[in-house]
Amino acid sequence: MATTTTTHTPDQPASQPAPPLPSATQVALRYERSDAQGVGCIVIDVPGQKVNTLSVALMPKFETVFEEARKDPNLRALILTSGKAAGFIAGADIGDLNGVASADDGARLSRQGQQAMDRIASFGVPTVAAIHGDCLGGGLELALACTARILSTDPKTKLGLPEVQLGLLPGAGGTVRLPELIGLTAALDMMLTGKNIRPDKAVKMGLADMAVPHGQLMAAARQLAADLAAGKGPKEKKQDMQAEVQELLLERNALGRMVVLREARKKVMQQSKGLYPSPLRILDVVGKGTYEAESKAFGALLMTPESRGLRHLFHCITTLKKSDGPGTAGVQARPVTHVGMLGAGLMGSGIATVLADKGVTVRLKDLTHDAIGHSLEYARKVYGKARRRKRYNAGGVHQRMGRLSGGIDYAGFGQADVVIEAVLEKASLKHQMIEDIERVTRKEAIFATNTSALPIGEIAAKAKHPERVIGMHFFSPVEKMPLVEVIITDKTAPEVTKTICQLSRKMGKHVIVVRDCAGFYTTRVLAPYMVEATFMLIEGYAIEDIDEAATRVGFPVGPITLMDEVGIDVGQKVLETMRAHYSGHMEFPPDNISKFLDEGRLGRKANKGFFLYEDGESQLVKGHKVVDETAYDHMPNGRVTRLANLDEMGERMVLALTNEAARCMEEGVLLDPESGDLGAVFGIGFPPFQGGPFRYVDRYGARNVASRLRALELRFGKRFAPTKILSDMADTGGTFYGKGA
Repeated sequence: MATTTTTHTPDQPASQPAPPLPSATQVALRYERSDAQGVGCIVIDVPGQKVNTLSVALMPKFETVFEEARKDPNLRALILTSGKAAGFIAGADIGDLNGVASADDGARLSRQGQQAMDRIASFGVPTVAAIHGDCLGGGLELALACTARILSTDPKTKLGLPEVQLGLLPGAGGTVRLPELIGLTAALDMMLTGKNIRPDKAVKMGLADMAVPHGQLMAAARQLAADLAAGKGPKEKKQDMQAEVQELLLERNALGRMVVLREARKKVMQQSKGLYPSPLRILDVVGKGTYEAESKAFGALLMTPESRGLRHLFHCITTLKKSDGPGTAGVQARPVTHVGMLGAGLMGSGIATVLADKGVTVRLKDLTHDAIGHSLEYARKVYGKARRRKRYNAGGVHQRMGRLSGGIDYAGFGQADVVIEAVLEKASLKHQMIEDIERVTRKEAIFATNTSALPIGEIAAKAKHPERVIGMHFFSPVEKMPLVEVIITDKTAPEVTKTICQLSRKMGKHVIVVRDCAGFYTTRVLAPYMVEATFMLIEGYAIEDIDEAATRVGFPVGPITLMDEVGIDVGQKVLETMRAHYSGHMEFPPDNISKFLDEGRLGRKANKGFFLYEDGESQLVKGHKVVDETAYDHMPNGRVTRLANLDEMGERMVLALTNEAARCMEEGVLLDPESGDLGAVFGIGFPPFQGGPFRYVDRYGARNVASRLRALELRFGKRFAPTKILSDMADTGGTFYGKGA
C-alpha cells in the first residue's frame, strides 16, 4: 500500500509536514500528493468492504479526487492503486446491477462507467495502474483506461473480464479498449470465456507492461510513472514473424476481422447452442467497436432472464460462503493439517491431489501398492499440467508431491485430523472402515464419507462416536468440479460440520450443507432425471436424441453420456439405493442395466458402454460421439427408434428434477433454496442460466410448473405428480425467494 509523503508546495515550507489525510476507513478514494519526481497517487479503499468494488455511489467520488489531483501543481504522472490487502478491484457492485429497472437505465449506468474511465484516459498526465490481487471486470476496465499497467507477481494477482459469467458484457469501455490493446483474437478469448490471466501471461500478451515482486510494486510503479512523464515509457515487445503476419491478416483489415468474428460465432453456437445471449452480443458489439453499441447492449443484457439467473447464482455463492450449517454460529472449526484418505481410486486420488495442493498432508491407503502408485501418478499429472500453465514451477510440484504418501496399512493415520473414505458403495465395508479408524486414529478424528447415496446415519450406525461421522460428497473429477455437499445427521456435532465446511472451502470448493437421507440432495434429484432418460430409452428414443434433448435445454452433457462417464455399474448401485427408499413416489424402469453389467458394459472406463471408446477415448465422427449400436440389443424395441420430440423430452427431464428438488425442500433435507439452486447447478449440471430449480419455479411461476407436471402425470404416471409444496404455492401464488426475487 502506498504511504502519504511529505511534499513541497509554494504555500508550504519543505520542512513542514503535509496535513494528515483522512483514513482509509473514512473515504473510498484519497489522493496522495506528488513526490519529488512529480508522481502522485490515488488510493482506492472502499470502507467496510474486504475488497474494492465499483459502485454507482463511487463514481462521483472519482471526479472529486481527480479534481484534487489536477490542483496539484507539481503533478507530472499519476498512480492508481488499492489500499486493500486482498486485491485491486473485484468488479462492479452486483447490488447496483440488480437494482436496475430497465434497459435504458442499464445503458445509462454503462455510460456513467465509460465517462469515469474516459476521465482517466484523458487526464492530461500519464497514469499507471499498480495492481496486486484481483483486477476483474470494472477493475480491469479502469486499468485499461490508464497509460500503463504494472502487476505484482503474487499468485493472487489475476486479471479478467468475467461479465459473460453473469450474462453481461464489459460495460465501461472494455469492449473497445481491450481489442485495441491486445488484439481482437486475444480480447475475444478473454471476454467470451471470462478466464483469468496470470501476471506473466498478461505481460507476454501485452495486457500489462511489467510484473515485479509485491514488495517492489509501488517503487516500480513510481519509476514507471516518472519514466512515462519523461517520455521514456516501457520498451515495445518484439513480435515473432508468425504473430506479425497474423496481426496483419486478421487484426488490421476489415475482412480479417470479419473472419475472426465469424469463426468465433460458430464456436459460441457450438458450445452454447445459442442459449446464452451475452457471448453473441459481445461479438456484435466488438464488431461495431463503439461505446454506444457497448452501453446499449449492456442495458439490454441486464434485463434478460439469462442474466438474472446467472446473477442469482452469484447471490447463492455469496450467501452460502457465510453458512456452515445449523448450530455453528458460535463454534470454532478445528485446524486440519493432516488427512487420512481411504481409497486411492479416481475419487480418492482427486481428493488427495486437491488437499495436497492446498497445503494439507495426506496419507493414502488402498489394498495394493500399485493402486497407491497410480494415485501418486494421478497427482503428478495434475500438478504437471498446472506447472505448464505456470501456476507454479518445478519446486511447486515437488513440494506438493512431498505432502502425499501412501501404503496398504494404517501407518500415518494415527495423527489424522480428518479421515475421508472413498471406497466401494457397500455399507458393510464402510462400517468396517469406521471401526478401523476409531481403533487406529486419535479419538477425536472426524470420519467423512464420500458415499454417493447411502444414508450417513446408516453408515454411522455402528460408530462409537456417531457425532464425528459426516458426509462429504465430492463430484468427479474433483480437481475441476466446484462443489462439496456436506451431509449432517441429527447426531453430527456442529464443530464437526464447521470443520468440514472450512476444509472444503480451503480446497477451493463451494459448500452446501444438507440433512441426511438416501441420496442426500444432489444424487436424489439427479435420480429422476436419469430415470426419465432410461424410460425414454425403453420407449424407443435414440441414444443421441436423449442426450440432445438434455443439452438443448442447457445441461452440459446428456444423461446417457453421464452414465458412461460415471460408470454404468456405479449408476446401478445408486439406483438400487434409490429404489429401496423412494418407490413410494418415484417410478423406476424395468432392470435392463444388469444385462449391461453381465457383458462388462460398464461405460468409458471399460471401453464399452452406450458409446464407442478406444483406450478410454470417445470415438468421434464430425465432432459427435459414436453410439455403440449393440447397446440397443438390451432394449425392448431393439434398434427401432421413435421420432424425437426434443422439446417434450427436455421438459420431462427438467421437471422430474425440479419436482424432486421441491420435495427435498418440503421434507427439510434442504436448509434453504440457495443450497438447492447452487447444488443443482454446480453438482449435477442443471442449466446455469436458469439459476437452479427453485429460481426456475419462481421464474415461470409455481402455477405454471404444477400445471405442466400434472399434464405429464396424466401421460406418464405418478412420478410426475407435483409435490405438495408446489401444489400449495400454485394455489397461493407463493414463491421460494419472494415476489421481488
